[in-house]
Amino acid sequence: MVTLDETTIGMAFAVVGVVATLIWYGLAWYGIATLRDIRDALGSSGADGR
Repeated sequence: MVTLDETTIGMAFAVVGVVATLIWYGLAWYGIATLRDIRDALGSSGADGR
């Protein structure tokens, strides 16, 4: 069994931080792609009033 000392707890938090950061970047990439799709859809329909 793994002993729960400072190093183990620190490494666990580091791994959780890296995973959370990767998820955050994935959500940001998805959001940017969605905004581009919305912009393209509005541009092709002429809904911007120009």
